[in-house]
Parts: sequence; C-alpha cells; structure tokens
Amino acid sequence: MIIKSYDLDTPSIYVIHCNDIGLENFKEILWGIEEECIPYKVENSEIEISECLSHEASLKSKLGIGIGISSEKITLTTSKLDENSPLITIDINDDYDELRCLGSNGARLVKGIELKNLGG
Repeated sequence: MIIKSYDLDTPSIYVIHCNDIGLENFKEILWGIEEECIPYKVENSEIEISECLSHEASLKSKLGIGIGISSEKITLTTSKLDENSPLITIDINDDYDELRCLGSNGARLVKGIELKNLGG
C-alpha cells in the first residue's frame, strides 16, 4: 500500500519578529499561547514596525490572529482590524507576566473567551 504524505498547514497564531529581536526576548509570549493549547508559528522579518509585523502575521494565520514584535514594542491584532489600529500594544521591556498575558490573550481570541487584564 502506498501512503501519500501531505504537508498540512496547521491553523496557528503567527508571531513575526524583526531580525534585531531574538527568541529569548519574547519566549514568554509563546508560553502564554501554549498555556491555552493553541499552536503558533514564529517567523522573522526585515520589517521593523510592530504594527506592520502583526498585520502581516494576522493575514498569514488561518486563525486570523497575529503578533508583531519590533525592537521597541509588541502588538497583537486580528485580520479584521486596520493595520494601524492593533488590538493590544505593549512595550518590549514589560515584565514577563505582561508578555505571557499578551500571548494568552492571542490564544483566547481564537477560543472566543474573555481576555485577561494586562497591567493588573
């Protein structure tokens, strides 16, 4: 019997970061997404504007949720929002609880459940 192998593109939240930022700077975001049991994909880009990165990520995501990470800030958006009006924006240097909460909120958007409060 012959079994064909298909390269399936699992619906995921896309996280796109600028080349200046390494994984160690945003791993808490990924852990927040993981805690909610939603898959994610990470890519890097030459673009350095978080709003552009998150918008691009949301358009790539079959779930319509994207996170963009620049050297200064992190934005969370959906494919339905305007590129210049992300849903949530936080500073890249916020504490790890804020970063994890942002990741969790991205996953909660997929699930359609109440978002966690940032900064509290």
